[in-house]
Amino acid sequence: MNHKTWLGIAVVVGSLWGGACGKSREAAATATQEFRQRAAAGHWVSIYKGAAPEFQKSITEADFAKMMTGVSGKLGTWQSSKTPIWNVTAGTGGRTVTLKYESQFEKGIGFEDFLWRIQDGRGILLGYHINSPVFMAN
Repeated sequence: MNHKTWLGIAVVVGSLWGGACGKSREAAATATQEFRQRAAAGHWVSIYKGAAPEFQKSITEADFAKMMTGVSGKLGTWQSSKTPIWNVTAGTGGRTVTLKYESQFEKGIGFEDFLWRIQDGRGILLGYHINSPVFMAN
């Protein structure tokens, strides 16, 4: 094959991958919005039961609810976030999306990391981590 053929193949593959990345990122952003709505309502069980088995193996339902209740108590309700830093990865386990947010909560700032598996066009929670200077305060 000549260079023009390889370039054409690269453009087509890049276009397909770019479209898949965008759709995966959108699915993860939608799942994050749903997470926030459930969290605001205190529906920890709903979040937990909708999460991936890997997530459920990493923490019990009771411990997740306890953690989220503590986070909510310290930070209050979510107010807003800056545009996230994101990463889309494709592997043998499917496509995953990481979204990292600097978020403003009622009582302070928080740094959130969401890890979503994209399955049938929807985000399935694989991981959630949050840190905040508020956690260090008495």
